[in-house]
This record gives sequence, structure tokens and C-alpha cells, in this order.
Amino acid sequence: MGLVKIHVYNRESSGKNENRRTRAAGHIPAVLYGGDREATKVQLDTVEFTRIMQKTGGRSVIFDLDLEGETENPIALVRELQQHPVSDKFLHVDLFEIPRGKPVEVEVSVVHQGEAQAVKFNEAAVMQLLDTVTVSCLPRELPEKITVDTSELEINDSIFVKDLTTPAGEIVSDPEQQVLVLKAVSIFVEEEVEAEGEEGEEGAEGEEGAEGDAEGDADADKKDD
Repeated sequence: MGLVKIHVYNRESSGKNENRRTRAAGHIPAVLYGGDREATKVQLDTVEFTRIMQKTGGRSVIFDLDLEGETENPIALVRELQQHPVSDKFLHVDLFEIPRGKPVEVEVSVVHQGEAQAVKFNEAAVMQLLDTVTVSCLPRELPEKITVDTSELEINDSIFVKDLTTPAGEIVSDPEQQVLVLKAVSIFVEEEVEAEGEEGEEGAEGEEGAEGDAEGDADADKKDD
């Protein structure tokens, strides 16, 4: 995937009201910091940033920042991202500048491909236990994803971090972590049913608690009257 270029604009003022005006004007309030740089208020184009995040599926991205007033583009990772709890719109972004030419550690998605014979005949299913691994590499060499082939797996076969390969850099996650396992469908279904049963019990308890809370609120209202 390498570096993803994005335009970054200077931002002079801050505060809740000013941030609202920034968003209304089609920009996302952001801050850039890290290394020798003092925290700098900036803003991103909402459409451009949203498009990049959708295209990358929210995976770890290293940005090449086309920043106003800078002769050399800094590069940065998203350190913190604030989104609206209902609309999921981006409200604020923290960008952490990283040095060029030095390895960085980034979470990279793990995806599986291929179809094992047991899966083809509906005898088994892939249960993925680990969605990302940490890769140490140069920013420009950051892989978009790490792919693992499951076509040769048999029932109960597992793949661990130590079995993965990356096109650049090295994987620094615990090599003994289990990434995925091919489980017989009957076992897979039984585990799902058990999990749903536990959730149902918790839900029933939660409903009882909610009823109690509602009654408590009603009593409080009566007292206020």
C-alpha cells in the first residue's frame, strides 16, 4: 500500500464553536504532533479523508501530508480518531508524525483466501481468531494486508503467526499466537449456540435490571412531584 497522499490545511482557531464551523465548511478539525514538532492545529477535507478511510477499510494507513507552508511533506499515522456515535461522521483526527527512512510498527490486517476441501463440502468452516498482526517496516513498504492460504487445510488444522509471511519488513507479533483454525461444522455450530444461550441469559438479566432502573426513575419522578 505504501504512503497515501492527503491534503492538509492550516487551522488558526479552535474551540467547540469553531470546530463546528470547520465541520460545516466541509473540513475535519485535526492536530499534528510528534518528534520535534509542536502540536499544530490543522484541518482535513472531509470528503477526501472519508474516501481514503472507506477505500482502505479503516486499516492502518501512513499518510503523506501535503501540508501548507511545508517544503517537505511530513508523514504520519492516525493516533486517535473521533467519530459521531450515531452517524459515524469523523469529528476530529490526531495525526502522529513519524520519521522518514526509519522502520515503524503498524497493525496490518490478516485475510484468508482459498477454499479447503472440507469447507467446499460444508464439513468445516474457518474460524479466524486474530484479525491483525504487528509489522515492522519502512513507511513506504507498509503492506496493505497479509494473506494466508487456507486451501490445503484439513479439519482441526491451525495457522499461527509464525506461519505468516509479509512482503516487506518483519512480523513482530507473538509467533505462537493462533491466527485461525479449520473447525468441523458440527463443533462450530455447537459453540455458536452455546454463546447465543449465554447472551440470552445475560439479556434476560439485563432486562430485569432495566425494569428496576425504570421503576427507580419513576419513583424519583414521583418524589420530585
